Amino acid sequence: MAHNMTVTVEDNLWDKMQQHPEIRWGTVMKEAAREKLEALLILQRLAAKSKFTEKEIEEISVRIGKKITGRK
Repeated sequence: MAHNMTVTVEDNLWDKMQQHPEIRWGTVMKEAAREKLEALLILQRLAAKSKFTEKEIEEISVRIGKKITGRK
């Protein structure tokens, strides 16, 4: 069974998205949700085998992700 979800985006993001009508943004959102869920499953597995808490592992993951993508 499929479910619908409404996503609200800021005006500036919406304007940028509208510049690319060739992209199916719903598909992009679904893929982002899948990737996030996969990352969460990995974090849960790591937390189960680690002395770190799930929150600590998530914080480390965010820091690593920011370094990889160059975000601050």
